[in-house]
Amino acid sequence: MPATKKLLAELNKEMRSHAHPGQAKAMAAYMKDHFPFLGIKQPTRKEISKPFIKASREWEGMQVIELARSLWGMPEREFHYVAMDLLEANRKKWDTQFFDCFLYLAGKNQWWDSIDTIASRLIGKYLYSHPGKKLVRQWTASEDIWMNRIALLYQLNYKEKTDTKTLFTTILKVKHKKDFFIQKAVGWSLRQLYRTDPGTVKTFLESVELSPLAKREALKHDMAFGQ
Repeated sequence: MPATKKLLAELNKEMRSHAHPGQAKAMAAYMKDHFPFLGIKQPTRKEISKPFIKASREWEGMQVIELARSLWGMPEREFHYVAMDLLEANRKKWDTQFFDCFLYLAGKNQWWDSIDTIASRLIGKYLYSHPGKKLVRQWTASEDIWMNRIALLYQLNYKEKTDTKTLFTTILKVKHKKDFFIQKAVGWSLRQLYRTDPGTVKTFLESVELSPLAKREALKHDMAFGQ
């Protein structure tokens, strides 16, 4: 696919021409120095990648997937963000190969920023129309905290369509883990559900013991609860 490789090379060149070393250092520090950055802020990054994303809508699904994986293999974090934007922009092409790609990305370059996007904007949107409870159970049972976090957050934007039984089962199975990112996700998932179904969340919280962090996050919009 020479045409798409050419576009990737052009994107790479354009992104690097906008590198900002000063911003890169601060951005990397914010992410605990897990990844190098070019120092390109989101509005500029999206503007630079817009022609690339637009052109991708004319590509075959496998071309999109291969380019997303290529971007994921680059060191700088901004390329990973473009990969996720690229996949989301091609939602009409999504099939099982795309879903496999989402899982591939979820297993590499792991940190909260990518995991949260993959969970809610990629995996979550896919599972909304292709339910996969068996997979969710596997992620919940995993020793990988990031897969646990995906199991907690993939329904983040489901609102009244949230499968509360699956969410609560997931929470009960991971709530003992002391990891900050797990406890934060437990609370976040409940806080989102609270927006559309506060009664169900309150009833659940009355029946289970959660960490102070998780409970605090869950009840950010109702600090009077329990007083």
